[in-house]
Amino acid sequence: MFYRFIPLDSIRYRLLLCFGVGFGVLLGLSPFSFLSAGIIASVSALFLFFSLNRESPLRALLWLLLLSQILNFTTFFWIPGAVSRISGTGPVVSFLFFLFYGLISHIKFIPFYFIFRFSNIQNSSKPSVLLLFPAAGTIADQITYQIFPWYWGNLVSGSIVFEQFASILGVYGLSFLLLFISSVLVFLIVQFKDRKSKEFKIALLSCGLIFSIYSYGLYKIGFVSDSIVEGDTKILSVVMIQPNTSPGTKNLQADEIFLAGTMSKILSLSLQGSMAAESPPSLIILPESAIPFHGTIHSDENKNEHIYSSTMEGVVLYLSKHTGADVLFNELNMEDGQLRNQISLFKNLDGITERYNKRRLLAFGEYLPFESRFPFLRNIFRETSRYVPGNSPKLLSGTITKNRVQVSPPQRHDLEELSVPETIRTEFASPKTQSEKIKKLEYSYSILPLLCYEAMFTDLVLDYFHSEERPDLLINLTNDSWFDSELEANQHSGTVRLRAIETGLPMIRSTVSGITDVWDSRGISLITPVGFHETAIRTFAIQLNPSRATIYTKIGTSFLSIGCALIILLCLFFEFRSGRKI
Repeated sequence: MFYRFIPLDSIRYRLLLCFGVGFGVLLGLSPFSFLSAGIIASVSALFLFFSLNRESPLRALLWLLLLSQILNFTTFFWIPGAVSRISGTGPVVSFLFFLFYGLISHIKFIPFYFIFRFSNIQNSSKPSVLLLFPAAGTIADQITYQIFPWYWGNLVSGSIVFEQFASILGVYGLSFLLLFISSVLVFLIVQFKDRKSKEFKIALLSCGLIFSIYSYGLYKIGFVSDSIVEGDTKILSVVMIQPNTSPGTKNLQADEIFLAGTMSKILSLSLQGSMAAESPPSLIILPESAIPFHGTIHSDENKNEHIYSSTMEGVVLYLSKHTGADVLFNELNMEDGQLRNQISLFKNLDGITERYNKRRLLAFGEYLPFESRFPFLRNIFRETSRYVPGNSPKLLSGTITKNRVQVSPPQRHDLEELSVPETIRTEFASPKTQSEKIKKLEYSYSILPLLCYEAMFTDLVLDYFHSEERPDLLINLTNDSWFDSELEANQHSGTVRLRAIETGLPMIRSTVSGITDVWDSRGISLITPVGFHETAIRTFAIQLNPSRATIYTKIGTSFLSIGCALIILLCLFFEFRSGRKI
């Protein structure tokens, strides 16, 4: 009946499937998070692949390029405006970059399809489709480069139960799961008429496997405390602010009124939160670019480049001195001629600042690809920064002290210290002061820092689990105000939430303009999230339980990669052995 209106393999039929993929991805990602939409997207991809198998490879490739642009326009339509704001380009260049982005970031459909094509599966009645389709999609997710990454596994965000599978095989495991569910659904419908056949029994067995994964998720959500091992539970009292300040465009860099207003707002919100907190804070979190353009290292290099800000340093030092808390913040610093984008932890215990250098930089936002070969690009992308990436992961270690007292309102004469950070710095360096703090030391904690969209890359997080030192929590500082898109902010937030499930650790996401949230090890929100373009303060206490490492942090992605590769090789082997034309 359906094919009477839309003939099989017609242009209308394929366009319908392309839009099924596009809108399915849109509605499968946050903030919509419909699992059914993710299934529709993957089923649409499956039937599109079947249809393209009846075309020449070149025509199939052209359809895949069209699919990438349809997905671009339906799901990531906020990108042209974001490119214009981040890099300072005009609308024409931003739109051309948008088209280029679609080709690069959605190129995953090409290896996905051609692996599937060479397997010679012509319809959904063959049992091999149950494993080959998800294996091909998962491998494509793993091997293709993406600027703003999305994976098939992100479309499982509509089911917190299924998402728990990420603690075993990560986001790529969820990619396999979603594509497996979709192929099983199609295969089951095809075989339903012949319920006595071997194929139908295979379909039922596959449904049983899906049910067992769902049961694991239910167990993980309901009995997560079983993962806690012996040891003291650490309670970390946190004050986190979302200032909703303007993006730090270059024309504001010399605007003293803008900078003074921004720093004043940061200080005011942080002090308000510290005084209102039920327990005195152990950690104050400021988001990425809370105070833009500047850093706190008072070196000649920083001063010569007008990067060092005594007022910014004064704000950080004063907050720590007045509240007794560590302060986590973002800053820029010039080191040996290289400008670094950093997450820094100022430690109240000894007045020392630990710094992590951002490793995964945003192309055309934080650095300009091919600038050395094509210097004229700098004239086009005027706002693009010149950051240099860091080389290695680094945990940031803070401390929690006993017998903390409630934070009192600041005095006027105290605030005068903001302009003289040297005075406060000297107080922190005092041996007597440090000795008194050490006596009150209760326990330490370690932070896995992730700056901006670094949290979207699971491999960057896995790097931290190759050593014996294990973090207590993940903290992501980010600034989505550049994008000025509520959809982007939700997509970004929904994607990074999986890192909590993968690692079995709580995760804090602090943003300038939204979405700010905190998740436990199951990816469940612990606070009321702060929405887009809201100014807010969140105070909360988070438990840092000593828990067992997840299977995923132990085995990483290798097990799944090898498994998918074996599935593909076996399918290709049997097809070649059968002597069929591919």
